Amino acid sequence: MKKLILIPVLFLISFILTSCVEPKAPTAEYLNYEISRVTLEGIEVNFNFDVSNPNPLPVDVSKYAYKVYINNNEFLSENRPGFNLPANNKKRIVIPVSIRYDRLFGSAAAVLQQMAQGTDKIDYRIEGSVSAGAMGVTVGTPIKASGTIPLPKNIKITQ
Repeated sequence: MKKLILIPVLFLISFILTSCVEPKAPTAEYLNYEISRVTLEGIEVNFNFDVSNPNPLPVDVSKYAYKVYINNNEFLSENRPGFNLPANNKKRIVIPVSIRYDRLFGSAAAVLQQMAQGTDKIDYRIEGSVSAGAMGVTVGTPIKASGTIPLPKNIKITQ
């Protein structure tokens, strides 16, 4: 008989304790970028972030959205589908960006002109957010990164 009473009491205690816990927002940490490919037309860069869940319960990331700015010009804007983020865990997200020289500098000749003037890097900035929720509460977490990417030294424009 005591066991039958103990089960509802334990259930009630666990319900009270879990209902007092407010979920914390996930965090998004910028790790680095990797140049995945260099061609005559441009470079392909992967920006790597870790999204962490500090909660004792899993959260559902409904989506993540971002804008990528190259040399202070909006270059890319995307919304990506979400994923499940296990309790006290993290997941790597990769933002792939293909940077075409003609789009960046206007023309193939402008690439050479910029390099002749000493341009040897491009500035990048990423701004966005991760939308996640648990237990009926949805929160947004910022995605932010900025820095410079060196231009390859051996760019050759052929006709």
